[in-house]
Amino acid sequence: MTEADKVRSDIELTRAELAGTVDALQARLDVKALARRRTQELESRALDRYARAKAAAPPPVRVALGKVEQVTAPVLSRAAQDKKRAATVLGGALLALLVIRRLRRS
Repeated sequence: MTEADKVRSDIELTRAELAGTVDALQARLDVKALARRRTQELESRALDRYARAKAAAPPPVRVALGKVEQVTAPVLSRAAQDKKRAATVLGGALLALLVIRRLRRS
């Protein structure tokens, strides 16, 4: 292998490493992907907390939440096309759960 071949090989290796570094940086700076991932994490946590809170609620509260879920089911199906509306409905359901729990404790 000549000196020129060694230099070309080094250049190709450096180029490949640089491409990998650029790809890694690009992934870390992809704001949309990061926001999407964070939104999914928060949505999952909120749904999990809602399920746990509902399971821990007294029977009358669970019945009331079941009725609320039945009433909101058509809205949620339409809202699946509109994430903002879905977030608002979910937030409202969580707020209703918190209010009901506070009233039950009083």
